Formats: sequence, C-alpha cells, structure tokens
Amino acid sequence: MMEGHRVAPILRPAGVVIALLLALSGCQEEDLLGQGILVLGLEANPTNLDPRLSADAASSRINELLYSRLFRKDEAGEPEEDIVEEWEQTDPTTYRFRIREGIRFHDGRPLTAHDVRYTFQSMMDPALGSPLRSSYQMIESIDCPGPHTILFHLSEPYASLLINLDLGILPRPKGQGDGEQSPDGHIGSGPFQFVSWTQNHEIRLKANPGYFGGAPRLEEVRFRIVPDDTVRILELRKGTIHLLQNDIEPEVLRSLEKDPRFVFQKRQGTNYSYMGFNLKDPILSSLKVRQAIAHGIDRKAIIEHLLGGLAVPATGVLSPLNWSYEPAVEGYGYDPQKARRLLDEAGYKDPDGPGPAKRFTLNYKTSQNELRRRIGEAIQGLLGEVGIDVKMRSYEWGTFFADIRKGNFQIYTLTWVGITDPDIYYYIFHSKSIPPNGANRGHYLNPEMDRLIERGRVLMDREERKKVYGRIQKITARDLPYVSLWNEVNVVAMDRRVRGFVLRPDGDMLSLKDVWIE
Repeated sequence: MMEGHRVAPILRPAGVVIALLLALSGCQEEDLLGQGILVLGLEANPTNLDPRLSADAASSRINELLYSRLFRKDEAGEPEEDIVEEWEQTDPTTYRFRIREGIRFHDGRPLTAHDVRYTFQSMMDPALGSPLRSSYQMIESIDCPGPHTILFHLSEPYASLLINLDLGILPRPKGQGDGEQSPDGHIGSGPFQFVSWTQNHEIRLKANPGYFGGAPRLEEVRFRIVPDDTVRILELRKGTIHLLQNDIEPEVLRSLEKDPRFVFQKRQGTNYSYMGFNLKDPILSSLKVRQAIAHGIDRKAIIEHLLGGLAVPATGVLSPLNWSYEPAVEGYGYDPQKARRLLDEAGYKDPDGPGPAKRFTLNYKTSQNELRRRIGEAIQGLLGEVGIDVKMRSYEWGTFFADIRKGNFQIYTLTWVGITDPDIYYYIFHSKSIPPNGANRGHYLNPEMDRLIERGRVLMDREERKKVYGRIQKITARDLPYVSLWNEVNVVAMDRRVRGFVLRPDGDMLSLKDVWIE
C-alpha cells in the first residue's frame, strides 16, 4: 500500500489542449521502442528507492521491478509465492519458508535466508524510521536454520502475515551483520536492475538477464518524470513516452482514442481518493464540521464533469472489489443546506447570511501539479458556498508529501494506491500508528476501533474477519477521520506496438517483465 496524488482536473477548453497536442505530434524523435527501450511517464519524482522507506506510489512502482519478495500479490490481491518455493505454518505463531536456490542479486551475490532476515530486522529497527514498521510488529524473531530456510516467530497469530511479506529483499551489506541498516545501492534481485537516476528527470532500469523468473523481453525501462499533464501527453504523441497509466485528462483521452497509433485499457481500480483532516485542530475536531465538509463536496459532479466518469463514489478505504467490503455504511451525499445547518449546530454561524463573510478559514494543502490545483479550486468553491473559507497552498510533491507524513496540515487530499488487505486500517487509523510509526497522520483516537482492528489481525477465519472489518468500516464512516471521495477507474494509453502489459486493479506494473515490442 502506498500513496499517490491522482485526481483529475477541471476540464480545460478541449480545443486549446487538443490543438497543442496536434501542433507538436508531428515532431519525430529517435525510435527507442524499436530498440527494446520502453519509456513510461511519471507525474512525480519518487521519494525513495529503498523498499523499507518508500511510501509513495511512484517509488513503489519502480521498486516492484527492482526487488524480489517472499510473496507478491496476484490480480485478486491474494499472496502468491515469489522467492518462496514452499512454506508451512508449523503452529499458530510459527512459519517456515523455503526460498528458491540459485537466485542472485544484481551484483552477482547469492540471495540467502540471511538477506531476508537482514531486510526485515533492519526495517523493524526504530532507528531506521521505516513508516512500514506497524505492519510487522507481530514478528517476534527471525531464525535462519539454513541458507535457504527461514523461520518467522510471531508474538500472536497474524492473519495478514503472508500478504505483508511483500517487502523487497535487500542484500546484507558486504562484510557486515544483520544489524546494519544501509544496503549497497539500489541492488535487488528483481526482473530489472538499476542503471541511473537523474533527479526530477529520469530513472533508467535495464533487464536482468539472470532473473529467476525468466529474463525480460525488453532491454530497458525508463521512467520519465514529467509533472505537467499536457507535456506528458505531448511526449506520448511524439513517441518520447510510450506508456501512461492514469493522469490523462478526459477530453484528451477521447482524442487519443481516435488515434490509431495507440491502444487503451480501462479497468475498475482499488485506488482510494480521500480528504484527510488534522483532528487535533480545534475546528476539525468537531464531528459536525467534518460532516458538513462531507456534505459540501459534490462528488458525483466532480466524477461526471471533472473525471470524465472514470471513478465511482467511495464509501470507505476498501473498494467494492475487496473481499471484506461493507456497503451498508453511513453516507454523505451532496447537501449544502444540511452542511450549513451542521455548521450552525457546531457553533460556527454564518456572520452575514448570504454575504461574503465566512464562518472560518481552513488551509488546504496540495501539490503544485496543475491537476491538483484545479481540484483544489473546485473544493475551495464548493466549501465556500456553505461558508467555509479555504486557502489553498500548493507545494512541490516531495515537500507536500513530507508535510502530510509529519502531520503538518489542516486538510489535504491524497490517494491510497495498492490497497488489498483490510489490515491497512491498523496502519492508517490505530492509535499506535501515529507517525513515525504509521500513517495515522490525523491523530484519530478511538479505543473501540483499536480493539476491533487488533481483533481483525489475529482472526484466521475469513468470515469472522469480514464481520469485524464490516464493523470497522461502519465506525470509520460514522467518525469521519477521512471524507471518502472516489475509487478510480484505471486507464492505460500506450503505443500499439507495446504488447503483454496487464492493467491491474491496484495499478501494479510487474507485468512489464512480460512486455514485448511487436
């Protein structure tokens, strides 16, 4: 699970955007695709290619290609063996894993159980400051009885262990022990290996010919970082970018779909867009204020007119595709009259009725990307109609995301990407997951939720877990630590010569290892 910031813009005049695209689409560049080099467009610069520290979507997409794991997620979000050859649960709190022999890191070193132990132990060391630690706190100890056998001992049963054993495996630093924390560069054992990273421009990976799952058919994959939405489309048109996943404006998508040079995939996704609150703020600590904000946002209009219909209103963190999804939760339809009434009841009367004066002011943080700014303007206008003055502050992505992770905000919008297991509730809402131990950045505190979340972690029966997480979803909808916005439809536009790419609900790009150029 990780976060990105994918939301769509208020539509620019179609003629302006499309004219720009057509004007530059005739420019020809070197045909990298013909050389087996696939270039993908990224909106934001990754923050960290260390899998123990990355929490943003851009970093995680690249790490999927660099690092092998004990388990990966299949298309349904279930764990499937990666470097694990066989495994067994010897008792409720002990797991034995046999890893494949012959796997080598990109620098030629063999991957052993000691590397697995090093990766997890260093990640769980508080000194490293990994934001992922809360997902592994039930691991009590790790033993290596042999070079290809590893035992995980848990403090109590943990139903989500296998799904969370998808941490990229790093090599133990040369000549050092398991306690060391710094790996030797971006070295993994995945299908692609690191070549170079030019900050805010491009990351280059080359095929790993010794990959245990079979050498990729591509020679290279390059991730080109292009924050501007229009420029990314221009580069797709020119052929300097060959594949874009999401972040395509609706009217531009309609134009692209008429171009025979491109093919497209669309699929309902699990990405969850939301508005987050700082619950320590004296205004936002009021439930009625949060309810008013929820009723003041016209999600259906945004989806229809701004997202081109490529989303569905969300009811909570888990999408309808998740096995534990609970649809019968409290909803917050667009109702500005009710929003005004709730603000009155919260003690924030409108000082001049329909006049220009506002009830109070909130600072809204977003990134500098034009798409985010436009969505911010839409939210600013909608909440202004019910008497809330919203001051939008936009920042470079890294600065913005760092502020959110530190809790330095009043309100913001973001997107959780890659949600598959309901144990994410521990990471984002348990009281022990307040940063730096997790992603409870809004400081949501509810002892009943803590007990239910802990209960859901140790239940091994899926039907019993579903009941617990159903209750959790109802409480979350009632307490509103987030305002749920929408679940996105994932969209891929790519050069028609690109074959074998599989669009997945969670946006995983591992299928790049199987892509070929026709």
